[in-house]
Amino acid sequence: MTYSEKVKTAREKMLLTQDEMAVELGVNSVTICRWETGKTEPNMRAKKAIRDFCIRNGLKFDD
Repeated sequence: MTYSEKVKTAREKMLLTQDEMAVELGVNSVTICRWETGKTEPNMRAKKAIRDFCIRNGLKFDD
């Protein structure tokens, strides 16, 4: 599974919209869209924020 697929799957499992996830991570919803489509990849700080957010919500996220 690609990183973009992992981000989208995690968001969908938490029943969040791209806008809601963007607010939680402190980024723009366009950024979430770009991550999910594979146009860009999150930097290390954002990857840590995604992982930590998933863990706080009871979802395992493997980098």
